[in-house]
Order: sequence, then C-alpha cells, then structure tokens
Amino acid sequence: MATLILKPKHEFTVPVEVEKIIPDNIAGKSLDEVLKIRVYEGNRRRTLGELFEVSGEIAEKPAEQEIIFQRNTCKIRRIGEEMSAGKIIVEGDAGPLAGFKMKGGTLIIKGNVGPWLGAKMKKGFIEVFGDAEGFVGSKLRGEELYSGMSGGMIIIHGNAGREVGAHMAGGAILVEGNAGILPGMHMAKGEIMIKGNCAGWPGTHMVGGKIIILGKVESIAPSFYFEAVKKKAKFVKEKIPGPFYLFLGDVLDNIAIPGKLLISVKNNPHLKYYEQFVEEVKDEWVEIV
Repeated sequence: MATLILKPKHEFTVPVEVEKIIPDNIAGKSLDEVLKIRVYEGNRRRTLGELFEVSGEIAEKPAEQEIIFQRNTCKIRRIGEEMSAGKIIVEGDAGPLAGFKMKGGTLIIKGNVGPWLGAKMKKGFIEVFGDAEGFVGSKLRGEELYSGMSGGMIIIHGNAGREVGAHMAGGAILVEGNAGILPGMHMAKGEIMIKGNCAGWPGTHMVGGKIIILGKVESIAPSFYFEAVKKKAKFVKEKIPGPFYLFLGDVLDNIAIPGKLLISVKNNPHLKYYEQFVEEVKDEWVEIV
C-alpha cells in the first residue's frame, strides 16, 4: 500500500475542511495534481500544498492508497468524507464530520473526534482510540427520519456523547466506554452495543434495531414494554453473556415493529422490579427482526 503523509505547515486557528483528500481523489494523480486539490481554511479557498507538507507515494488505485494526517489535526474537518476505498489514519484528534457519508475503506483516528462521526455512513470501517462527541452514526439536523448510518462498522474505544446512532438505519456501533443520553433515538435498523454506562433514555422513539448496554442505565422511557430476562444476546457475530432485561419499544412510535433494548441485569439492580413478571429465565438468542 502506498502511503501519503500530510503535515500542517502551521497551527490552524480556524476549521480546515479536507473532504476532497480521500484515496478516491488521490490515486492515479501526480504529486503536482494532488498539491492543487482544493481545501478550505475557514471561509478561504486554499490548495492542499498551501496548507500541508505532502510527502510519500501515490498509488494507482484507491484501494491501494493510505493517507496519514500528522500533528495539529484537531481543527481538520470532514476527514474521509464519501471515501469508498483505501485507508486514512489520523495520528491525533479529528474535527466534526469525520467519515461523513463514507462508502467504504477504513478510517482510523488515534485521538478524540468531534461530533457526527460516521454520520450517514453507508459502508466501511471506522475506529477511534479516544472519545467521540455526540451524534455518532446519526443524520444531520432537519433531514428525514431514519436517514442516519445505514451500513458499516464504528468502534469507539473511549466514551461517546449524546444520541449515538440516532436515526440509524443499519450497520453497527460499538462503544467500549460510556455513552450520553438517548443512544439509538429514532433508530430503525442496525445494532448498538455500549460496554459502559448510559446516561439515560436509550432507544427513545426507536422502531427497530437492537441496543445492548452492559453497564448501568440511569432511566428508560416508560413507553417500553418489559418482555423477558435473557441469558444471552448477540452483537454482530459475537455472543454476549448475560443475563439481560429485554424491553420492546418504543411503542408510542410503532407498536407493530418494536426495537429491542437489552440491559445488563447485574449492573441495574434498580430494574429488578420487572423480574416479578417473569416465570423463568429463557435461554435463547435475541435476533433482529
């Protein structure tokens, strides 16, 4: 794989938008052509060569191209937007809209990342080694219901902000830390697993899909029905030992096609009240309808 390294020539004080700097637009070009690709520094139009030191190799095909952003990357926005192949690595923090409308390939962020990570993502793989701000895999404000992430995989090794997977229509999101309020809000399809705690109200207004929470959940919307206690769950292809409380909902939005909310029994003793409605713990898997 050919690697192209980008280093800012100075410390950015305003947002820099680099949505054109993806393997799809780099592969097959000469270095001079790459240096002339348009980027924005604030509201001013620049070329890549004006803002970045560029070194390395250029591949013939997007799938063979790797791009690495180094030093002072926190102001850089829209990294990996609409990329369909290849690999992008950010050796630091990244700004908002990383992986926006991503169609394939791999995006690795070694630091923290701003809001709307993987928003409207269709395919591909995103991995963040730090924390992610809100609206991971979501849609943008004012867009149609259920028009968020529809495919691909996002892994966040740290914590995530509010509304992870809001309006999600497919794909999978794994948060290894804690998550803010309203994960899976207006979710239609797909899977979310939160290994840490949830600030509350998971799955509000969801009409499908599955949310698994291994930590503590502060509160659940009253429009979810308690269904059963499950010994196991399944996230993508991984078997997750329980037991879990299974809730169906949000019935205020669609009683016929409910989403599935699985919450750790061990870490949520305040939900033990529901066990009186169960005769026995069932040993079965919960699959997406």
